[in-house]
Amino acid sequence: LSFLCLLVGAGALLAWWAGAGMISLALDGERRGAPYYVVHLLETDDPAGYFSSFGGLLREEEAQMLWRGSLQALHAGRTEDEVGDVAIIEFGAGSSVVRMLTSSAYRQLTADGEPILLGTASPPGPIAHDESLILWLVEVAEGGEVAQLEALGNSAARFQGQLIWSAPIDVLDGQRAWNHVLLIAFPDEQALSAWMTAPKTSTDRALVRRQHGSEAMLELQSG
Repeated sequence: LSFLCLLVGAGALLAWWAGAGMISLALDGERRGAPYYVVHLLETDDPAGYFSSFGGLLREEEAQMLWRGSLQALHAGRTEDEVGDVAIIEFGAGSSVVRMLTSSAYRQLTADGEPILLGTASPPGPIAHDESLILWLVEVAEGGEVAQLEALGNSAARFQGQLIWSAPIDVLDGQRAWNHVLLIAFPDEQALSAWMTAPKTSTDRALVRRQHGSEAMLELQSG
């Protein structure tokens, strides 16, 4: 009984330190052995210095940065969601993510300000480096319809946009309640703006806000 209590206590401590999303990944054999995708959100005064060190951690895990860009505008969310740098990273296996996030090198790198890391086993579609993007992070209510979110994302087609990613996500590092990611790509900023300001987009976004929890909608540009 004493051993069992100790085990439960240790598990609770690890969950507090690492986050429930990463604990879930660490215990899921299927996801640990399959490719895994991470959205990395960061606010720092020295992105070049941070990514110089972080890039070394990615190379150790043979991970690939699929896309990296900067925030142009925050269309929904809290002040703390106004991160300056966003990256999408592919790991060969979920176990590589767990190993990196539990390493002393990663904890030392993020000691002065943790990034927000979100993970999923579902890959994004191809991302062109000259596109304007909307990264939409949503806390889907229990029993809520993802189809409603995807319908809004697909409405971007009327403005030359395309929904290229819709997937459940886990929060691996950082304190957020989001559990679904959508990525919408537009050929340029003008097309994105036309979709954002369209009356139907505004109406549909208002419906989403009433039916789901917290959200952040970030307009991004490559570079």
